[in-house]
Amino acid sequence: MTSYDFGLSGSVWLLVLSCLIGFALSIFVYRTTVPPISTRRKVFMIFLRGSGLALLLFILFEPLLNLVKVTEEPARVAVMLDNSQSAAMQDASVDRRAQYTAALAEIDEELFSDDNRVLRFDRRADRIENFAPDSLDFNGELSNISSAFKDVFNDVERDNIRALVLVSDGAFNAGQNPIYDAELLGRPVYTVGIGDSTEPRDVSVQTIITNELAYVGVPAPVNVNVRSSGYSEGEIAVRLLDNGAVIDEQIVQLREGANSYSLVFEYLPNEEGTRKIEARIDAVEGELTDKNNRVVEFVRVLKSKRKVVILAGAPTPDLGFVRSTLESNKNVEVSTFIQKKGAEYIGAAPTPADLVQAELIITIGFPVSSTSPEVVQMLAGALERGRPLMFMASREIDYVRLRPLEPYLPFNVSASQQRELLVTPDVPPTALGHPIMKIDGSGADGQYWNAMPPVFRTETFVKVKPEADVLASIRVNNAPLNEPLIAVRTLQNRKSMAVFAYGLFRWKTLGYAAEISRGRTQTPDVFTSFMENSVRWLTTRDQGKLVRVKTSREQYSSGERVEVIGQVYDETYEPLENADVRVRITGAEEPRDIVLTPLGGGRYSAEVEGLPQGEYSFDARVLVNDAQYGTDNGRFSIGEVSIEFQNPRMNAALLRTLSERTGGKFFAAGDLPGLYDAIKQHRGFQARPVSERSEIALWNLPWLLAAAVLLFGLEWFMRKRSGMV
Repeated sequence: MTSYDFGLSGSVWLLVLSCLIGFALSIFVYRTTVPPISTRRKVFMIFLRGSGLALLLFILFEPLLNLVKVTEEPARVAVMLDNSQSAAMQDASVDRRAQYTAALAEIDEELFSDDNRVLRFDRRADRIENFAPDSLDFNGELSNISSAFKDVFNDVERDNIRALVLVSDGAFNAGQNPIYDAELLGRPVYTVGIGDSTEPRDVSVQTIITNELAYVGVPAPVNVNVRSSGYSEGEIAVRLLDNGAVIDEQIVQLREGANSYSLVFEYLPNEEGTRKIEARIDAVEGELTDKNNRVVEFVRVLKSKRKVVILAGAPTPDLGFVRSTLESNKNVEVSTFIQKKGAEYIGAAPTPADLVQAELIITIGFPVSSTSPEVVQMLAGALERGRPLMFMASREIDYVRLRPLEPYLPFNVSASQQRELLVTPDVPPTALGHPIMKIDGSGADGQYWNAMPPVFRTETFVKVKPEADVLASIRVNNAPLNEPLIAVRTLQNRKSMAVFAYGLFRWKTLGYAAEISRGRTQTPDVFTSFMENSVRWLTTRDQGKLVRVKTSREQYSSGERVEVIGQVYDETYEPLENADVRVRITGAEEPRDIVLTPLGGGRYSAEVEGLPQGEYSFDARVLVNDAQYGTDNGRFSIGEVSIEFQNPRMNAALLRTLSERTGGKFFAAGDLPGLYDAIKQHRGFQARPVSERSEIALWNLPWLLAAAVLLFGLEWFMRKRSGMV
């Protein structure tokens, strides 16, 4: 449907009046002519002059013609197809590739029309033009469902995408939880489950949990999580290897059904360097795949223990629990300085040497009003030298005395009162990826944090610095408040952390200990994990290196591209542009030399393809103006281990949740003929009207002026032919 609208810059009645005056003036001019002419010619010449004047007046009033064309844009569907390895593996009772092919054949062909969006995803999403069954090769090493939703996000409104179809096994292992991205789209998601949700007959190594740093001659615990399903009896040997050599072995008796087994090994490093720690299970007869029977981690072994200094404003339960937790770790050497009444200390007072030699400084309720300014300045001097800081609040802390330390903290204090509040943690899903917040690495970490007993916090208002991150905020009476509980900051290779609450020992006594007393032995110790993670993160640093080169991961599956990432800084830690970053990779084949491409901001990157299975090391060399500027090195491995085989069953719970939370519907692979009908029956699946407006500036058209000139020219020609002056 097209509508028209005509407009003038002035009143239409004024235009009509002006045109009438123009015709009246023409009549007046031609009422008597010399020589006399016929009435017919007189009328025609009046018409020519009046029309010419009317056209000129019409142009002067700047007429505009508006055209509005209204059409309907059809509702469209985005079809997202899983192209990862796990989507085509042999399941417990299903050949997923065959099931996938059959499902695509059952889906209404109209869903794959040119009007709809079709894309495939593995580690990233790619759009498919002219979809055909062979558009999928199932070679993806990762499953990033979130990337598919993000690819569609920018086009949802523009292309009127009213529904989404996800065909997948639901086993995502890259990117964030796709539920959050799906909800942001605001469109129903119809999921098609590929695979079998029953547990297959399989054994696998799920995870290795150990410290990123270890020390020569100091035992370090290595936790290995093993899973089995489909076996009712038998045993498996779980071996721990250091750089390929077996250092320990434990026997696991298999139980009926699906079970998890937690093993603790003791690793005693005997030389420094980067060591490859591997947990391995031999192939078991009848298991689904042996590609998930090993997991590798890398550990940096240093020469000596970590030295931690604790400064406390007074003896408190938090101090006791923090100190006992740290002292239980054989890799940590703790020195404690506790202030008593006045400026004195229980035992010796801290010295500049104590603080400078520390790898980490922890302040618990420090400083207080009686703390001497000299000690605060001594602490500020140690922080200026790059020592990491963990700040823990208390009721008696003096925030005025704290001001000299604010340049090294992740916050500034706006106002403070000693009135106490009971608060509980409110941890957003995005913060769970930070190493400090990791409890057992499962999807339940957020539940553990948000179920913690309440702790105390004063009415202290702080402003978190722009470069800092808030890992947890607070809830009061279950109402979330925009006030931080835990914040961290990394700036110019300096790390600091702040906990704005006290009474953290309650997490141990009212949380973990209370659950253990009820017989719930599987309850994680959140307080201990939090302290160990915090110390590990704060003390793991690059020693101020100006050249940092690493791989995006330490383990890759066979055939996967290896991404090498570099960062180069000058002496002021400003990004250094146009450096020449060269990397030599040595390992299972002839050495390979690559040059990293500058990305801007002091960042450099390159991808390496075609490396065979094996262990690799790399040496990086950076040249600036043809002179060597710095070096770095590291290790990685390429093997048959693929994260795609860690969870070899369909994640039906995720697919159903995606559909339920967005208003869609879950479909089994064999029940697809009604899929497109369900989409079309959804109340939101509607075409939308699209208006196209165009304006024609009639006054700017050259033919209007040409017509006026023609009319006046014709009148002049007739006047000359009639002998008129």
